[in-house]
Amino acid sequence: MSSIAGDSSTAGGHMRQRSRYACAPCRQRKRKCDGKYPCSTCTGYGYDCQYNSARGSQDSNPAASSNNYTNTSPSQGTKRKSPAADLEEPPTFTYFPQKTLRSSLGRHGFTTGGEALSLKEDRPSTNGFLMPCKGRFIGRHSSVAFPQWVGMNLQSACPPRVHSFAYNTGVRRELPYSVTFKLDEYITWAEVHDSINIYETVIHPVFGFVDIENLRRRSHDHWHDRPQGANFEALISGIVGLASLFSQVLCENRELRVVQHAKDILDDPAIARFPTLYTMSAWILRTIYTRSTSRPGITWQYSCTMMHLCENIGASREPDSMQTANTTTSTTTTLHEARDLRARLAIVARCLHVFISYEHGRSTVEIGPIPEHNVIQRKGDLTMQFNALINTLPPDSRSHHDQLSRRQELCTALTDLLAAPADHEYLTLIKADLCFCVYRRLRLLDLGLKQEPLDQVIRAGKMALPAARSLVLRNHPWWNNVGSVFQYLCVLLAIDNSDSLAAIPEAMETLETITKHLHTHLADEALNTARLLVRAMKEKKRKEFDILECIAGVETSVNDDNIDSNNDKMAVNEETMGTEQLLQHQQQQWSGMVDFTDPMWNWDAFFEPPMAVGLIASPFAEPGGLQWTSGTDAV
Repeated sequence: MSSIAGDSSTAGGHMRQRSRYACAPCRQRKRKCDGKYPCSTCTGYGYDCQYNSARGSQDSNPAASSNNYTNTSPSQGTKRKSPAADLEEPPTFTYFPQKTLRSSLGRHGFTTGGEALSLKEDRPSTNGFLMPCKGRFIGRHSSVAFPQWVGMNLQSACPPRVHSFAYNTGVRRELPYSVTFKLDEYITWAEVHDSINIYETVIHPVFGFVDIENLRRRSHDHWHDRPQGANFEALISGIVGLASLFSQVLCENRELRVVQHAKDILDDPAIARFPTLYTMSAWILRTIYTRSTSRPGITWQYSCTMMHLCENIGASREPDSMQTANTTTSTTTTLHEARDLRARLAIVARCLHVFISYEHGRSTVEIGPIPEHNVIQRKGDLTMQFNALINTLPPDSRSHHDQLSRRQELCTALTDLLAAPADHEYLTLIKADLCFCVYRRLRLLDLGLKQEPLDQVIRAGKMALPAARSLVLRNHPWWNNVGSVFQYLCVLLAIDNSDSLAAIPEAMETLETITKHLHTHLADEALNTARLLVRAMKEKKRKEFDILECIAGVETSVNDDNIDSNNDKMAVNEETMGTEQLLQHQQQQWSGMVDFTDPMWNWDAFFEPPMAVGLIASPFAEPGGLQWTSGTDAV
């Protein structure tokens, strides 16, 4: 048998030299592996060469190979390998029994059990299955899975594996891994250790999707000559970049270089071919960093890519029982934690994506329901509060033919948002931002707004002001520190009632304080724009006041002229009249007036409210007497 077929000895009877670390396909088929990437066996048979990091107890170091390590004496130590040596990491957070992995594939890429069983189980509740050796979600109606179904339908003993057969012509080879930057030589272990502590304290309570203890352990190994692979470097680079943004652990130039390294890894085609949960985590961190430092368009694009990757690896799917079943207590605990982390990944990714899309007015990527029941409650964890805020939002994707129903669901969402708990300053700002999003949608309906939703929006903005001041004073530059206050000012000017105008001074003072503390061009721009809008409102109010004053002034001058003219005429007449004529003139003036000393005056009828039209009682009539009057006289 040829050497590719996997002979374990030579013709002379001497044992053949084997690589210490074999790839996953060779281990599953018990064949010789030379430790290269890709190895000669996988190249010859067309397997997907992968080096796993969770293979059981036989190998404790999943990333090493004879091709990437230069073995020296113990005194000389071990030479570092390139991050490309571990291009494929399985979903580290999910446990896959070794027996299942070994039995899933047969010779020449045909299945012998594991993958075929996943297709045989036609469960109506799922539209696909997780690949145990690739950590990838495959739809049951996919062209990748169809050849295997055909083979099984033909009752083949060895149906084809789930693979992208003939996906293209194959006239060009795929690009290799091209990242050469040495992260472990650029930053020290002490800086990484401090960054993890800062991330755990500041960011992790809100976005709890990282296993901190696992991260700290693998980071220690990575910086002490036990490489953890390229996907892990993308994850730890995102952690360090965000921690530096919130604490200045690194200077700005070094921080940007680390962030660029994470970008290079995530955009590398070799990494994109084999995504893992570490890749997914790195994309979430990349989206958070981009939202905090870049523009809305690119942030939304990154969030969409993050959601598509979430669907690709099946982060929102529960692993099948055949992939996770084990009877040991320790494994059962690991499975609970694995499902918890997968659910948290999907929840955080969805919340970020929905918030970014809702705020920017863009469409969202739907990945189906997320098993939130798998989330394990942790002390001090606020991830589910963020999720509860996002769940209150009515989606924009529906076609709303009935605007009244749309207004009702938006008003209901506004009430639910205010009632939702927010035990962190950042979540308070998120709540205010979402209320502003709902208010902008209500305005577009052009159906008029009642006072209650307006008061709710103003109340949400007032709660955001002290939260924004607190975060800025702690030097935590969450992206909505400036944005929430600025949007609140815009909302107050748009509402334009006495309550909203009364709240403008505090909001403007808060924005000025934040701008003075940050001293950035974006903060200065927001402050100048807010002042411009306030001046525009002041000018509008001045014009309205001038119009009202003009109208009131004309009426007042006309009345005053009439009164003065009458007084002058009366004065002239009185001067020309004699004494007797003046007395007769006064008697004529008083003759038409009511004499309240008349004993016949009906005081009860006088104090009754007048009737608009019909019969009214005359003050001088007998009790019960009525007289007819017109509508004008009644008034």
